[in-house]
Amino acid sequence: HTTPPGRTRRCTARVLSPIYSLSTMASFRTRGAFKAARLSSLRRILLGASCATIIREVQPHARAKSYKAAPGGKGELLALNSDFDKIVAVDTSKMDWVPSPMPNVERKRVFLHGTKEAGKVTSVVRYASGSRFHKHPHPEGEEFLVLSGVFSDHSGDYGPMTYCMNPEGFEHAPSSEPGCEIIVRLRQHPNLAEEPNTKGWLSWLFSRSQKPRTHTVIAPEDGSWVGMAGWGKGVTRKLLYEETSKGYEDSTWLERIPRGTTRKRVIPQGMIEEVFVVEGMVSNPSIGPQQKGAWVRHAEGESVVLSADGGSEATLYVRQAPVDMIKPQPRQS
Repeated sequence: HTTPPGRTRRCTARVLSPIYSLSTMASFRTRGAFKAARLSSLRRILLGASCATIIREVQPHARAKSYKAAPGGKGELLALNSDFDKIVAVDTSKMDWVPSPMPNVERKRVFLHGTKEAGKVTSVVRYASGSRFHKHPHPEGEEFLVLSGVFSDHSGDYGPMTYCMNPEGFEHAPSSEPGCEIIVRLRQHPNLAEEPNTKGWLSWLFSRSQKPRTHTVIAPEDGSWVGMAGWGKGVTRKLLYEETSKGYEDSTWLERIPRGTTRKRVIPQGMIEEVFVVEGMVSNPSIGPQQKGAWVRHAEGESVVLSADGGSEATLYVRQAPVDMIKPQPRQS
């Protein structure tokens, strides 16, 4: 009796997939990621890869109604660039620095919805040399890219082009001895809400994975640049954050566009794309030329065309996320 080749490959994959998952744990950067992978592997061993996959796939995909929303604080509701149906472009290099509540820390806000100090916000932030923040948590998460200088907290010292995603529950007291600039998003990375349908060991066995996001740090030397077929000749991407295995639909990456190349991609329906120009210059018919320091948000479903111009390639910091994840939540009465 001869086993068909297809069956052999499937059986081999079923046996080796838990072993492969366990072998990759050494590269995970956090204890939370290690635990999630270990539990996922145990589920696959107990159920078999095919059965575990079926159970995961039949569960409904997470949407906005499944995300936790932290209290937004008290005070007047403010809105800045909060219309997600329109393309928005802001040149932060032409904006004035505005003092933050912390001494020697200034900011330029490009998006805000909510109260002044507890809303969903995207800002370029500048730390003066020797500046410090008090210890604080990050409801609904924090994500930032270091643009210059050195950003520090208890988890490390992070230089230019270092990416950090601090999930809800993470607390730190950031500082900068030499000074630094970062682009940061606050309260735009909520954790998924718990699924109360199954409890106890059934919840552990049949859940997609652990729901909380993983604290992530990507240094400039980490990761790899991958060619993006169909986006444009020579366009490459380095993925910084993605946790689709946990049900999260947002992703963040760095992107390089060679000089004189047009980059084209379609934003999936229900999503938006935010682009920050780290180096170089880009343009398209809707927004015109955008230089280093520009922040652009493209509306959901819109086809994006960005042409690298100027004397060198363009480097972009990009996030794609469901509109429902970051759109303003109605205030609780």
